[in-house]
Amino acid sequence: MRNPVFSFSTTTTPVADCARRLSVLAAAMLAQMLNLSAHAATADISNAPMAAPNAAITRAPAVSVQKHTLDRVVAVVNDTPILQSQLDTAMAEAQQMLAAQNRRLTPEQLRRQVLDQLILQQIQLDVIKRQGIRVDDSRVNAALLNLAKQQGIDSLAQLQQQLDREQAGSYQALRQQVSQELAMQTLQQQQVARRIKISDQDVDMFLASPESRALDQVEYRTLHVLVPYPETGKAPTNAEQRQALQVADKIADALKADQADVNAVVADAQAGYPAEIQGGDMGFHRAGELPRDLSRDITALRVGQVTAPLPTARGLNVIKLVEKQGNDQQIIDQWQVRHILISPSVTMTNELAKQQIESLYEQLRQGADFATLAATYSKDPGSANNGGSLGWVGEDEMVPQFEQVMKNTEVNDFSTPFETQYGWHILKVEGKRQHDVTDIYRRNKAREALYQRLAPQALEDWLQELRAQAYVNIMPEAQTTS
Repeated sequence: MRNPVFSFSTTTTPVADCARRLSVLAAAMLAQMLNLSAHAATADISNAPMAAPNAAITRAPAVSVQKHTLDRVVAVVNDTPILQSQLDTAMAEAQQMLAAQNRRLTPEQLRRQVLDQLILQQIQLDVIKRQGIRVDDSRVNAALLNLAKQQGIDSLAQLQQQLDREQAGSYQALRQQVSQELAMQTLQQQQVARRIKISDQDVDMFLASPESRALDQVEYRTLHVLVPYPETGKAPTNAEQRQALQVADKIADALKADQADVNAVVADAQAGYPAEIQGGDMGFHRAGELPRDLSRDITALRVGQVTAPLPTARGLNVIKLVEKQGNDQQIIDQWQVRHILISPSVTMTNELAKQQIESLYEQLRQGADFATLAATYSKDPGSANNGGSLGWVGEDEMVPQFEQVMKNTEVNDFSTPFETQYGWHILKVEGKRQHDVTDIYRRNKAREALYQRLAPQALEDWLQELRAQAYVNIMPEAQTTS
């Protein structure tokens, strides 16, 4: 079956980044439990995920590991109280984050912003509860293991043992926070995706704009020489322009040599020229990093080719493309595949499904037509009506077990029965090719870039609407101190 997370490239929007990385506060909480330094816990704070409009202060742990002798309600969100102990814990951790960034807030500002974040957190948790959003244990385990490895711990068992040795219940407290963060990130992704609509026309306009240069992954190494006009405070005269052009033409001819020494070329051209000629080996740069007024000319060069003198306001530029690395063309392997799927169900146990797929395998070995068997018996509604055809399939489109068998099956041959989470399969490979998906890749990257641009505002708008619709009562003492 196709893997639902397949795409030609990884989405890198602020909201998607939340799904890949937990709040730094979770790492801070873990470090605090382990009695590690605040620096170790917050070293990566500059990339903290966006959980609310104010990126400097994210939400606090849902369960505090600190002991409090006195507690009071500082705010009520819908029907849930926020306690002073929660606010104190959140403020302490936010202070660590700010210190790691060399940022300062007054105590009043810090308290107000942290309380706002706790309120937004609780509102989102209420939505999560109403919608029944659940986070798989596997996601929680993976996130916890990532946090553990950041602190030099190799396994969840070791993490749990070490945390609970420091304070009973600490591991469960961290696990609860991680689960809540992942649920919030899922909710945010859903809401932002509903608000952002990117049309094909939007993609076309982006690709036609200078911004699309940032999608170019090719790196260009150039020799670049500028022959400046004399700096007299006036526009260059015709004579000065002719002189600069003669020098630039001489430099262009010299740079055409296979092993041209740009420094020697500049030194030779400098003799007798009134303004200082500048130039050298510029190293590797992506297209988006090249000078905007020259990038189109540079990216059009073949390796070893030299431009004619290119005029700008400062003077004449001569550029040689020495080397080019990376490839702006995206070629992928694809397999043309059919498959038969027998899925366990209420009326069919896994053992019966296995017996049926083995029976179909024996029929194939006796010469039965694969497409006919797939159309008759396969439980995959998306392909059974087409003789089990999945069309052309690329890497990472299918679940790992399916892909591995597909890659190991010869063209015009079929596999032995194998199992995935969807049931029992037999697949047949009918062809293999290399396919150019450059246009699809670039359009996907353009769509992602547009999404990344729009996501922060969409998230902020949704959070503001969420806050406006909720019942929030901040206690008078909390309002006064904040």
